[in-house]
Amino acid sequence: MKKIILILLISGGLYAQELVFNVQRYCIDEEPFKKGECDITGNEYSFVFLDTKKSNVVFFLTEMRLKYKIVKSSVFSLDPNYTVYSLENEKEQIEMRINKQNTKIEFLYPNNHIYLTVGKSTKAVN
Repeated sequence: MKKIILILLISGGLYAQELVFNVQRYCIDEEPFKKGECDITGNEYSFVFLDTKKSNVVFFLTEMRLKYKIVKSSVFSLDPNYTVYSLENEKEQIEMRINKQNTKIEFLYPNNHIYLTVGKSTKAVN
């Protein structure tokens, strides 16, 4: 039953959001950070909804739902192939990076970094 409700919520969100990213694989690197290594990996029930017009990001990672407000966005100075977003909610401020091809997303938290590989099902909604 939970899966059916989740699918309905996600499908309803497809038409309300500007960009929908269907995550094919996630990699969570926990502190101390080791570049290119994953402490936790998976691919189940992971989506990112990005609405720049409403300045919202919603990140579904397995059973967690994280909602953020976009505070600022710019081209990443160290790698112009990425757009960097400063995000905040009532608990924290984090950074999110998305490459121009919309195939990689990074959520950078103080205690962990979440790297997402996005599949071909990324959809822009007009």
